[in-house]
Amino acid sequence: MSEEKNETNSVPAAKPAAAPAAPAAKEAAPIPAGKYGQMLENAGVTVKHLGPDATGLEMVDVPAGEALTAAKVLRDQGQFDLLMSCSGVDWKDRLESVYHFYSSKTFDFFVMKVTAVNEHSPSLTPVYPAADWHEREAYDLMGIHYDGHPDLRRILMPIDWIGYPLRKDYKVADPRLVWNER
Repeated sequence: MSEEKNETNSVPAAKPAAAPAAPAAKEAAPIPAGKYGQMLENAGVTVKHLGPDATGLEMVDVPAGEALTAAKVLRDQGQFDLLMSCSGVDWKDRLESVYHFYSSKTFDFFVMKVTAVNEHSPSLTPVYPAADWHEREAYDLMGIHYDGHPDLRRILMPIDWIGYPLRKDYKVADPRLVWNER
């Protein structure tokens, strides 16, 4: 009988081929201007085009100092006769207002973002009276101060509430917040 050897042949594993060198990083192509973003630019408003959102709505970012001018252009030239909403967003390093507009004449929607400067942003109430309660809510929950707002005060939280409950730096365990005394 022949004696079998129980040795395993250990073949060194092949080294994976080196990945080809990555091509030089291409600069991102600029986002093309949409119809209403181009209209704002033509009116002299500084616009950063953000492209369409997930539902296809055109979005732009406008500096806080030009937000009121942009709103007037949207109302007068873009025929946006309805401010549907204003929401506050906390990005940890900045606060932002997001306005949604609608035109009942062209059936178009448009989104304009405005980054607050030192927690201040201009109010759009002189152009869109519907901004009144929307901006009050963003102030109450996020702490964005809308300069020029006719009645900027809390709308949801008690008048003596401490802080802004939707901000990322808000502390629920603050001992000053005693719920059962309200």
